[in-house]
Amino acid sequence: MKKFYLLAVLCCLVLALCSTSFAGTSVTGIASINYKVGFFSSDVNKETKDKAVQEALLSAWKKYTSSFNAAKYKTYMKIEQDFTEHLDQYIASYNVIDEKNNSDDKKYTVAVKALINAVAVDSKLSSISAAGSTASGEGSMFSFIFVARDTATVKTYNNKVTKISKTEAISSAKETGAMTGSNMVAGQSQKGMSKSTTGGSSEKKADKIQYVVSSAADVDAAMNEILSPAGFEVIEYADIVSECGGVEPEVIKKEFSCQAELSRSVRKAAIAGARECEVPIFAIGTLDAGMEDTDPTSGLKRVYVSVNAKVYNIEKRLPKMVASVGPVQFAGLGPSAIVAKRNALSKAAKAAARSIVDQLNAKGVK
Repeated sequence: MKKFYLLAVLCCLVLALCSTSFAGTSVTGIASINYKVGFFSSDVNKETKDKAVQEALLSAWKKYTSSFNAAKYKTYMKIEQDFTEHLDQYIASYNVIDEKNNSDDKKYTVAVKALINAVAVDSKLSSISAAGSTASGEGSMFSFIFVARDTATVKTYNNKVTKISKTEAISSAKETGAMTGSNMVAGQSQKGMSKSTTGGSSEKKADKIQYVVSSAADVDAAMNEILSPAGFEVIEYADIVSECGGVEPEVIKKEFSCQAELSRSVRKAAIAGARECEVPIFAIGTLDAGMEDTDPTSGLKRVYVSVNAKVYNIEKRLPKMVASVGPVQFAGLGPSAIVAKRNALSKAAKAAARSIVDQLNAKGVK
């Protein structure tokens, strides 16, 4: 009995792990169709219900594809029919969550919740892309410098206020006269008033932010997880510096610790090293982690990460920007701030890599 109990617990754990590892997206869809009643029955027959369910699934699918970014949707439209005619290959499962039969209008309505296999969708789109259709080891070499940063200090400046005041004095005089016997008596009275005008300007100086650059190992691994299956051959930037020169990673980290972008000379040296190693695609980006807070729903620690990236084709003399990401934010949750930050960095890096792949695929870059 004890062995049976342990086996049951183990099975439940395996099933839980399998369900959490599945990369699916839940989408709802609704469809209504008119039907004709039979001679012996006025109920909705099975054929009508099945047809309505298929239309509801197609509605859910269209809702799912409408969430694609512009680059991904452009690739999808090239083979849309291949997807819609074989939805069973991309919808892992579905449930009918509601149905209604309007017997007066002879209309049957059904609502479904479909679980889309996002991995299968991305694999299909990748297979028709220029990079994804190349054999292993023959794709374009891709290198990148992504720096993870934490805010260390923020120096805030008070507003510079300039005030201007102008005062004008206005006076008026009035003469009076009166007869006293044979003499004339004259007098004079004066009134005075002032007019004041004030104005000025206020000037705001941008905050000065200092960053602490942390290890980008998690970022590199997360991006490679997306780029490699998409057909790109990822080359570590450190290997480029070792073999072909360029600028040391520590110099790049130092610059990114106090400014948003690399200086012109450092960026030029980094690109020159990648070009010398015949790496045609080169990316530069930052992932900035904010301060921790508490997620109101789960009670877990929460950290937001903002990502910015630019991707260049450096085959010719002048680098040509072929993709860009951000600024966009992603939140990570965890029992501690460290775990939440790592989760946020991983999520942001993967999302950035997916966006880059979508844009490169749409342009036919391989």
